[in-house]
Amino acid sequence: MPASVLDFLRTFALPGLVGAVGGWIFARLGLPAAWMSGALVATTVMALAGFRVAVPTPIATAIFLLFGTIMGSAVTPNTLRLMMTWPVSMAGLAILVPAIIGGITLYLQRVERLDRNTAFFASIPGALSYVMAMTLASRADTRAVAVIQSFRLVLLVAALPGLLTLAGLGGIPMPPAPAATADTAGELLLLAVLSASCGLGMERLRVPGGATVGAMLASAVLHGTGLVTVGVPEPLMTIGFIIIGLIIAARFAGTSLVELRQLLRASVGAFVVGVAVTLVVALAVALITGLPAGKVILAYAPGGIEAMAILAFVLDMDPAFVGAHHLVRFVGIALLLPLAARIVLGPARDG
Repeated sequence: MPASVLDFLRTFALPGLVGAVGGWIFARLGLPAAWMSGALVATTVMALAGFRVAVPTPIATAIFLLFGTIMGSAVTPNTLRLMMTWPVSMAGLAILVPAIIGGITLYLQRVERLDRNTAFFASIPGALSYVMAMTLASRADTRAVAVIQSFRLVLLVAALPGLLTLAGLGGIPMPPAPAATADTAGELLLLAVLSASCGLGMERLRVPGGATVGAMLASAVLHGTGLVTVGVPEPLMTIGFIIIGLIIAARFAGTSLVELRQLLRASVGAFVVGVAVTLVVALAVALITGLPAGKVILAYAPGGIEAMAILAFVLDMDPAFVGAHHLVRFVGIALLLPLAARIVLGPARDG
């Protein structure tokens, strides 16, 4: 058997099987977002135990396109009416992001005794690939930043659905979309072609979360106008949830249990501080705007665009709203982080 095939089986197929078992267990326990959370927990343990977990880029892109299409199917004419309240909640990001960065940086410096560079870059909410690129050009501890950031995302995806549900802030799980029939097969084909084309186009333009955002926009237009009524088949959605769990768990590739143990308290502490700040700002914005608190919390949660928008879909919390807020935050961070780093850390120096 060719080495490439063995590598695929060892790093993707085997973790996929483990993730499916984890998702099945979570589903049997009746936990929210079960297939994604269960797969994430199971394969994260696998990665930390020394097994390599990797999702081939073409498969990852296909999954992001799939979930963009799924999230867009939740858009209705009522969504367009509710967009009138979005500018106020988006303005809240201008308070939220600096507050999260300041709170986590202060905690990591004063309590965990990390240097200022490492604490600052470990505090940035989301946009991990961009943050890591800047971290490499700084004097920060790159490994510590990666572990703290990744662990925060794992905790968010694994814990947030349950916490929102326990607090009574979760939505009602969305019913499956109508299955495609011989009469609607053309609709499904149109949905797949346009969503994939738009998603890949956004990806080529380097739009943050391009595959997901582009597919979601195309699907939203098709469903919002009534041109398409069918959705993605539920078994395909379940497979997608499992692979999303693998994609997040793969962030821990190469991280040893010793490294994680050294940074565990810092990672959990940063997560708690970030969530606390998010709750304060989100609840204030929800009170001002009248928006559902759970939806605003998810839109403000310090995670990635794809993961948070997918959670919004699973929990029926307006994925278009959540995805739009995370996209705005990502763009804001991309534009302002170099200036913020210069102000907080001073001019970059060699050595």
